[in-house]
Amino acid sequence: MTQAKALLLDAMGTLIGLRQSVGTLYSAAAADYGLELETESLDRAFAQAYSQAPPLAFPGVTPAHLEQAERSWWQQRIDATFKAVGVKHLPIGLAGELFDRFAQPEPWAVYAEVPDALERWRQSGLALMVVSNFDRRLHGLLERLGLRDAVDGVLVSSEAGAAKPDPALLEAALAQVPCSAEHALLIGDSGADEQAAAAAGMRCLRLQRPSGLLVP
Repeated sequence: MTQAKALLLDAMGTLIGLRQSVGTLYSAAAADYGLELETESLDRAFAQAYSQAPPLAFPGVTPAHLEQAERSWWQQRIDATFKAVGVKHLPIGLAGELFDRFAQPEPWAVYAEVPDALERWRQSGLALMVVSNFDRRLHGLLERLGLRDAVDGVLVSSEAGAAKPDPALLEAALAQVPCSAEHALLIGDSGADEQAAAAAGMRCLRLQRPSGLLVP
């Protein structure tokens, strides 16, 4: 087996996860607007809305308009989630509040084994690059969760214009390292990670976390 020189690391479900489910967080935010909604129903509705969403990637969008595109993408997912549980008209401000809330470190946590693993890999000389189907909020999150200085770079799909399983996101990350696909390994937690790695000619290590995205 070819010796790896670089590790590409997924973020959500791999390095960091939520302390509570999306439905729990959505329900708590909605309560501030007078909406009493079941957590489990919101969880199911969000999972469906997210699975049917187009890629979180905006090729051709200028940096000046990128945040607007990111917020609009999430507004549509949030709208679809609440409509699925019977909320026809989302209260003004709720979607923006949820977008901003998930930009804060409080809902998130680092999986216990991650800091030591990153340190070992860096000491062994591996280049470390976070490659995530997410938006620019991830930069601040990793900084505030204490992981940004542990890796060499962060590339998110909204900035790169491509999202896994499109191999273009991984190829862009490899160009930044730089490293050839045969000398890189992707660590992730989803089928999209496996598909992207295969299409890019890379190996993939897929994690199977018992709690999924949630941090125990």
